[in-house]
Amino acid sequence: MTESHFSFSNRFKLLGDLNSENKIHQTKQRLEKSGNEIIDLTSSNPTKLGLEFPPSALSHIFSNLDLSQYEPQAEGLESARQVIVSDYKNRGIQTDLSHLILTASTSEAYSYIFKLFANPGDEILTPNPGYPLFSFLIGLENLKEVHYPLKEDPETGNWVYSAEAIANCISTKTKLIVLVSPANPTGSKTTAQFWKEWEALEIKIPILLDEVFVGYEFSGEPHQIPETPTFPLLICNGFSKMLALPGFKLGWILIQSPEPYRSEIQKNLDFIADTYLSVNAPVQLATPELLPWKTMIQNRIRTRIMRNMAQCILFSEENLKIINKSGMEAGWYFLFELDLEKKDEDIVLEILTQTKVFVHPGSWYGFSHNRSFLVVSLISDEEILRNGLSALQSFLK
Repeated sequence: MTESHFSFSNRFKLLGDLNSENKIHQTKQRLEKSGNEIIDLTSSNPTKLGLEFPPSALSHIFSNLDLSQYEPQAEGLESARQVIVSDYKNRGIQTDLSHLILTASTSEAYSYIFKLFANPGDEILTPNPGYPLFSFLIGLENLKEVHYPLKEDPETGNWVYSAEAIANCISTKTKLIVLVSPANPTGSKTTAQFWKEWEALEIKIPILLDEVFVGYEFSGEPHQIPETPTFPLLICNGFSKMLALPGFKLGWILIQSPEPYRSEIQKNLDFIADTYLSVNAPVQLATPELLPWKTMIQNRIRTRIMRNMAQCILFSEENLKIINKSGMEAGWYFLFELDLEKKDEDIVLEILTQTKVFVHPGSWYGFSHNRSFLVVSLISDEEILRNGLSALQSFLK
């Protein structure tokens, strides 16, 4: 009997070396195994940081549901979609029940939209700096990620969307443009002025607008969704950040596109969703009871963010080696730029080794290797953040 041979999909080649662990994580694991307590300033899981959805409320909600029934619907249960549509209308966004399709997560929503518009080898535009997960979502679809640059405001230090910069990165293979507002980790937003400039370019390439951090805005021009877009626009969101429920997998796609785009998009998305039927029934049945908690949950998280941001701003102002002195306009993350002539990964490794504080290097998010950005989570436990900044202060003296 001859030995059988097989090969893996070339998708994995697009993702780089998946077997290697970077030196920073290796060092963190080694320190932890040696009994060192690491001050982790990168955690963004609200369920581990005292910001979880009230457990008693969850138990009550699910104990009153009939979970034995299964009524598969490609676009999702009407009762769940109706309350989500009502929430958009409360935000002043006019839409319709038929424009909404539920998914098991925002990441799955991305995969549906990639399947909808792109063929293997096509290009997806994503923001840079941005979120590293995009490269994996895009690579697993056999697509190519192309970055467009965010522009740094020289006066405020904020990173902003530029319609012109995005347009300059479009090629004949560009099938979709990803916008994240508020963006991770820069807090960049799609403002009314941005959409005005974008509409003026008359570009009809579909846009995926990820707004999972909407509701966590603190200053500057607000996040906007165009009321009557002239191009295909699909908006993604979900319960992970909105309700601090990353384990209750529910996301969605809102089709805010003009005709005839909308009907064709809806028909094909319905087909994709019907093929997988991935959204579980319990979370759909619970949605009408879960979503009314949004204001309370977001207020708790916003309070944590604002307190931690004040700590970070004060720390920046008191430390001469930190270049940026202003806070973030939106989102869950804070950026420290250090005035040090070292690679950010080397600095993070030194900080971890000498102080046992774990932060992320900005280059992991696409910031230039020639600049030294550190990224910390603004939903960190307040005392842990305070202790971590104190240790950083000693390192930077």
